[in-house]
Amino acid sequence: VDAHRALIAAHNADHIAVVGPGRIAGNPALGGRQMPRRPCVIEPIDCRDIRLEGFTASQRRMWTIHPTFCRDVVVKSLTIRGVGGNSDGVDVDSCQQVVIDGCDIQTGDDCVAIKSGRGMEGYRLARPSEDVLIRNCTLSDNIFACVGIGSETSGGIRNVRIERCRFVQARTYAVYIKSRPGRGAFIEDISGRDLEVHTAPGGFLRINLLNSGIRDPEPVPGDEGIPSAKNFRFTDVKVDCGTLVNGTSVSPLKPVNGLALENITGVCTGGVALAHVTNAALRNIRVRGYAGLLLTLTNVSGTGLDIR
Repeated sequence: VDAHRALIAAHNADHIAVVGPGRIAGNPALGGRQMPRRPCVIEPIDCRDIRLEGFTASQRRMWTIHPTFCRDVVVKSLTIRGVGGNSDGVDVDSCQQVVIDGCDIQTGDDCVAIKSGRGMEGYRLARPSEDVLIRNCTLSDNIFACVGIGSETSGGIRNVRIERCRFVQARTYAVYIKSRPGRGAFIEDISGRDLEVHTAPGGFLRINLLNSGIRDPEPVPGDEGIPSAKNFRFTDVKVDCGTLVNGTSVSPLKPVNGLALENITGVCTGGVALAHVTNAALRNIRVRGYAGLLLTLTNVSGTGLDIR
């Protein structure tokens, strides 16, 4: 991919760190995702043992921090400010063993995005993003979701945990799990626990595996190209949001296998809408303010599906 080098770039470097205090600011004139792709602020590639701690970073209309093909990454106690479209805070791209801890992230686009490549290119590489922990963070975005899982999922995404986080503002969804046919691979073992969602007009959780993101120039063909999804679990969530959960954009050929929603309280304008889910488990959903039915289900099996 044609792209500018980041302000702070590393390739095949191990045991590296940027530790504050201080401020690192991208040049706003170089923002934007047009080609050649504009520079991130910090972008380690194929690196191991990375620590980014205790400073402020900002960029306009482009990602701020973008580790790619990295392992053992700690992003701790950062303040990240991004302005405009595509201004993601931290994009984790085909990385393993990542901790994002105690960060204050306010962006235009996703605060944190988990990715692993698009189409046959990412599918052939088969380098997943896995073992990612997002905890103790305050997240706010002005254009899209706070935590985006996908839509580039062709290398696979597994074992992402979101714990003790506050979603103080999302323009659309607090958590958005997204992909499309042609990506292939898998999204599995995604969990959230002890979360507060204060402003999310689209809703707390959106699952869209049918049409998120641009079409791949070389898609993974046929049924193999339909991403599989399993083991999503969200517990102990306090909400003040739009629709609580919208999980209707799922292929009937590959239903989501395992979706648990437990101990969810607060206010929402809409309930839970699910389609093509097996082994769903709903328990102790106590919300108010919604219009219509609390549950709208199409081809869903599991337990707790009779709650009102």
